[in-house]
Amino acid sequence: MNKRSAASSERCYVRMTLNQRIQHIVLMVSFFTLVATCLPLTFPDAPGSAAVVRLLGGFTTRSVIHRAAAIVLILLSVYHVFYMVFSRRGRMEIKALTPRVDDLLDAVDMIKFYLGFSNHKPLFDRYNFIEKFEYLALAWGSAIMIGSGLVLWFEEEAMRVLPKWALDVAKVVHSYEAILAFLAIIIWHFYHVHLNPEVFPMSRVWLDGKISEHDLRELHPLEYARVLKDGPNLGAEESACPVARPKERERPE
Repeated sequence: MNKRSAASSERCYVRMTLNQRIQHIVLMVSFFTLVATCLPLTFPDAPGSAAVVRLLGGFTTRSVIHRAAAIVLILLSVYHVFYMVFSRRGRMEIKALTPRVDDLLDAVDMIKFYLGFSNHKPLFDRYNFIEKFEYLALAWGSAIMIGSGLVLWFEEEAMRVLPKWALDVAKVVHSYEAILAFLAIIIWHFYHVHLNPEVFPMSRVWLDGKISEHDLRELHPLEYARVLKDGPNLGAEESACPVARPKERERPE
């Protein structure tokens, strides 16, 4: 096992641009605002629901805050689509996030590793299969939430073109998709960016956009190999590392 003291001159690579980090922060704020203003209405008899509503200024204010956050999410979603389709980096990200057969094989290999049937983890590129699934879940979840939310927001207009059962379905889908998304973020996403031993106590990529050469090599070895071969590109521009690492994590032989 190799150990080293990380010097302050350790190389880093830009993984998220300022534009992408702003998108992420806006998404985070709007999402948790929507959750905080939604759950008390979904579970009115739950302990704390009444207190949350009072804290928000009452049901009327809660509704205004919820819809304001919804508008922010809608605008962000529209912007993100244009960003991904029309910017050079966005198109690169689409290519990197597209699921492939290798992702299914990586998932099988990861299960085998966890169960002790293999001594090696699969080698990941810019995004592993978990990150790709999270992004796709975010995309379809946002589409479902926005679509069902608009039906509920403009109920009278929707009823002119939709049957009554469509409104009932929208209510159920909107509530349970919100719960599902909240649990996915708290349990799954938070684990991978905060509690996972490989990044504990927290990955700082969403704050400064940088990943250390060590983490790039350990977590995204295929991308790291490509960077060594072709040099930094849109996916990993070289940059100065802001924080020295105390030591390299141990790696099984």
